[in-house]
Parts: sequence; C-alpha cells; structure tokens
Amino acid sequence: MPPHKRLTSWLCLALLIISAPAWAENNLAIATAVNFINPMTELTGTFTSQHNIKTDVSYGSSGKLFAQMEHGAPYDIFLSADRKRPQILHEQGICGQPFSYAQGSIVLWSGKQITFSSWQKALQNSTGKIAIASPESAPYGEEAYGALIAQNLVQRVKPQLIYGQSVGQTFLFAAKGGASFSFIALSQAISTDGKKGFYLPVPEAKPVEQWGCIAIKAKSRDSAQEFKTFLLSAEGRHISMKYGYR
Repeated sequence: MPPHKRLTSWLCLALLIISAPAWAENNLAIATAVNFINPMTELTGTFTSQHNIKTDVSYGSSGKLFAQMEHGAPYDIFLSADRKRPQILHEQGICGQPFSYAQGSIVLWSGKQITFSSWQKALQNSTGKIAIASPESAPYGEEAYGALIAQNLVQRVKPQLIYGQSVGQTFLFAAKGGASFSFIALSQAISTDGKKGFYLPVPEAKPVEQWGCIAIKAKSRDSAQEFKTFLLSAEGRHISMKYGYR
C-alpha cells in the first residue's frame, strides 16, 4: 500500500459527521475543532493522568459542533477554531465567558515536492484540484479563502477548488491524491502524516484565533474548569506550541 494511503486514526476521525454522539457516564465531554486533534490527544492524555478525569472528545468542523451545541448537545466544553461561535453561544446563554486557547496558522500542503517559492506561484501554475475547507463552517477555510481574495487569485483558481467539511477532510483530499494542493493548519503539516508531503506558508492569511467556552449546564462543570485551567497553563501552552500553535 502506498505511503500516502496509510492514514493515521486522526485522519479517519476528521471525516466523522457527528449525528448522535455517545458519552460515557461521568466523563468530561469536549467538542473540539478537528485542526486541534494532535495537541488535544496529548493534552487529554496528560490531563487524565494528572487529575484522574476521563475525557470523551468529539471532533468536527467548528460550524457543525456549534450547531450541535445550539441544539442541546451535552458537551461540557467547546473548543472552536474561531472567536465568533463561542461568543454567540455566550450571548445565547448556552456557554460562559469565552476564552482564547490557541492561535493557528494556515499553509498550502501537497503530497508531492513543491518546486515554487511561494504559495501564490504554486497555485498559478497548478492545473490540479485545490482543496479548501468550507468557508461557511470552518474558520481555516474562511481565512484561506480570504487570502485568495486578497491576492486576487479567486477567479484564477475557482474552477479548481473543491471543498471539505473541515481541514481534516481537506488534508485527506490531498493526501489521497484527490487534490494537488490543500489549505490546512500548520499543525497538520508538521504531523507524522503531514511530514510525508511538503508545504508553503501562507502569511497573507490571518492567524486563526481559536477560542473556547464552558457550557452553562455542563454536567461536569468542576472538571471542565480544571481542564480549562490546565489548557491555559504553562504546561498546556507548551504542548500546544509543540504542534505549531501560538
């Protein structure tokens, strides 16, 4: 089997469309934007070992998880890839005060060697498909599309664009050869699977400000607060930074 088809578990998780999540009794239920899956795996593992609090983590696009929260999904914590959605949940009385937990970066990734010096030149000379997360449901897609607009590239590449529900699915498109390039999070590009390919930074894309919130009706409110404290601690920040976040 070719290397690019050997995908790790997080790539499979990235494709999940969560319709009826199941949570174990008394476990801390966390809804997390799929771009954050790599640091989240280490964060929850460390947190559980230190606090003896088990976690159930559901991954998806920020938009889908947000919609589930609005419709009563019993998550204790929501970690979005933007500030807007946690703020709306706060204003609706669903969540408490939002908090900033990470800042991500966007890159252009390919499973093949990139011979161009900039992402703009790479796209201008590409005839293949270009994968981007849905700007409506995924903040990374929104910011990537904004960079295309700012560089006057939308009309040039629009016929080549294909859309994923999240940056996880976007990465999968390029990893499996369905797209020549994909706009993804830096954290994905420096992951084990990401290192099998190549990437170019997209400095014209705004940094992705990632915010979270704790549900007002959280069944494990004390545990949720403990996890928030850990996430924002020096140790938690260090773990996030290992995966390309600031």
